[in-house]
Amino acid sequence: MLNNKKFNIVLSLIIAVGLWAYVIGETNPTDTRTFRDIPITFVNGEVLANSNLAVLEASADTMNVTLSGTRSNINKISEKDITAVVDLADAAKGTNELKINVRVPDNVEIEDKSINKVTVVVENSKSKEVDIDVDYQGNFESEEEPITVEMSRESVNVSGPSSLVNKVVSVKAVVAEGKVTDKLKTIKSQLKPVDKSGNEVEKVKLSAESISVTAELAKTKTVPLIVPINDDAEDTLEKNTTVPKTITIKGKSSDLENIESIKTQEVDITEITEDTTIDLVPILPDKIQISDNSSSLVLIVKIQALSSKTFTFDEGDVDLTGLEDDLKGQVKAGKIEIVVKGTEEAMAAIKKSDLRLSADLGDLGEGTHQVDLTVTCGKTYTSMDISPQKIRVTIE
Repeated sequence: MLNNKKFNIVLSLIIAVGLWAYVIGETNPTDTRTFRDIPITFVNGEVLANSNLAVLEASADTMNVTLSGTRSNINKISEKDITAVVDLADAAKGTNELKINVRVPDNVEIEDKSINKVTVVVENSKSKEVDIDVDYQGNFESEEEPITVEMSRESVNVSGPSSLVNKVVSVKAVVAEGKVTDKLKTIKSQLKPVDKSGNEVEKVKLSAESISVTAELAKTKTVPLIVPINDDAEDTLEKNTTVPKTITIKGKSSDLENIESIKTQEVDITEITEDTTIDLVPILPDKIQISDNSSSLVLIVKIQALSSKTFTFDEGDVDLTGLEDDLKGQVKAGKIEIVVKGTEEAMAAIKKSDLRLSADLGDLGEGTHQVDLTVTCGKTYTSMDISPQKIRVTIE
């Protein structure tokens, strides 16, 4: 009897354990689940920075991870419980294949990963100071435009991979539509680095993420633009310049009222020998700014090589003017040589008959005199050399 009782107890325990295992297996079975777009974190970037290096690009910034475990444990996990880390400490300049270290909770296992390594391109780092331009969003009345009264800072340091930093030509302080009114107002503006086409340059760092812009709506006015040009070069080149005739400025009505024109800094084109575009720098009165409509003011220089023609005249070809009726004049000059310079097209059109030589003898009496020789030409030319410049004339 005793043995049968012990046997029944052992059998009952075995059956109970089996039933427990069966119930657990049916109600909480092993399961798998894929977690997508897990962000890849890059650490020890300061190690690269200490060597004047920076990450230009990485082949991936997210990955998928498949986990296995009991259904209850799998269901408790979210994306934030999974970390994917790449250590940059061992990266060098150039292309690097770096392992992704994935960490998950202890009660589950990694079944699969979409990628095991990431390709990281490293290049020299660079930093530079870049001016901040305010970018006002929205449309304004035809004779109104926002005017920047003050900025909390006028430049910002841009740092990162050298090839990306080199692309940055400006940093925009973006002022959202509707923020600017006819009342003076200070607005917090986010900064955005842009290239020459106005596109945002990503993956660079700014020393400040935003600035404060104090602005208000102002009036605009269009006035003549005066551009002084200096050219001390020898006349071996024809330099044709084109400049804007007017400039649109903005400010308060009271400040604009007495402004009749704007002058730029002098532009020296002496050393220019090929087609060139030069930025103009207007000299603006206090509290006056350039309108967005005149944001691009340039002088365009077009270059043409000069040709020359030489014409020879006799002293009898000189017209003497201004003599009294009872006086006669005679030129004693020998050969007279005229060298005319201009573009090839202009020189092809000039003939000897287009030149007129004359000397004014008005108020001169009898005797021999040295007088200026004047040459006129009805055709287009760049310069003219006259030899001799003075002729001897005898009046009787």
